Amino acid sequence: MGMETLFGLVILFILIAGAVFVIKELSGEGIKLGGYGPSPFKRRRYLMDSNAEYGLFKVLVELYGDNYYIFPQVHYSHLIETSKSNWREYRRLMSRIDRRSADFVLCAKADVSPQLIIELDGPTHARASRKERDEFIDAALNGTGLPILHIAVGPYTPESVRKAVDKALAAR
Repeated sequence: MGMETLFGLVILFILIAGAVFVIKELSGEGIKLGGYGPSPFKRRRYLMDSNAEYGLFKVLVELYGDNYYIFPQVHYSHLIETSKSNWREYRRLMSRIDRRSADFVLCAKADVSPQLIIELDGPTHARASRKERDEFIDAALNGTGLPILHIAVGPYTPESVRKAVDKALAAR
């Protein structure tokens, strides 16, 4: 075996080893948990993403806590699913919802069935990408019988929230 061939094999080995290292790091496989070093995770202080969400949550609990369970931050993939049987189409549709969450879901106390989704629309909902996301979610929910209510961030009263929620619940 010539020196050039040996040199080529060494370079190939280094490239393969580097690729394996990169793949492990990107996949998280290289992260060791359970006593093998510090965790790459930290605890979030609050479940809600903003004070506005927490404020609306308190109003919803006050108004509807006796009749409904109010769950914050529920992934849409727990609320709806696609009926497409083709795996590729199923994955394409599910990937549009599986990492997205509803701000609040009102569920019947009798069987914890979702009755209403509530989205709190802040300034980020004015961005084109967010508008497209909201339109997709609204369209996905349209034929399911599960209504969605958008409430704009801003001054609202418990009475205005009650009026909007009652109207959305009655329309189902």
